[in-house]
Amino acid sequence: MKIFKIVPILTLVLLFSVSYAQEEKKMTEEDARLLIEEYNKREADAKAKIDELNPKLEALRGEIAILDEEIAKLEEEIAEKEPEKEKEYYVVKKGDWLSKLAEYPAVYGKGNYAMWPKIYRANKELIKDPDLIYPNWKLKIPR
Repeated sequence: MKIFKIVPILTLVLLFSVSYAQEEKKMTEEDARLLIEEYNKREADAKAKIDELNPKLEALRGEIAILDEEIAKLEEEIAEKEPEKEKEYYVVKKGDWLSKLAEYPAVYGKGNYAMWPKIYRANKELIKDPDLIYPNWKLKIPR
């Protein structure tokens, strides 16, 4: 029964707040023009700032390109000066699997079956599943 007394009061409060909010939101034409002018000025300032910074941006891009070239040259020099890690290869035969392969005397030797992950990591571009290697694959054997 109390709800029937509260509903008309809530309705009045709601109507009052909606009409008050609508009056607050109304903007005069002059206010709208001033706001548009302010936004246009801010846009012009932003465009001027962009125009001012564009030459600096292009200069930085040029410097980056030069640095990229220098980095590539240095990487080439490093690669030439580093001794190549000793790598051997093993051609997979029918019936081979990685842990068996690791124990071959020519690979790591008897008792070194646990070295198979090293072979797997060195050949990840070829071996998608370490449980599946195929005959005639030439595998790198890292030392």
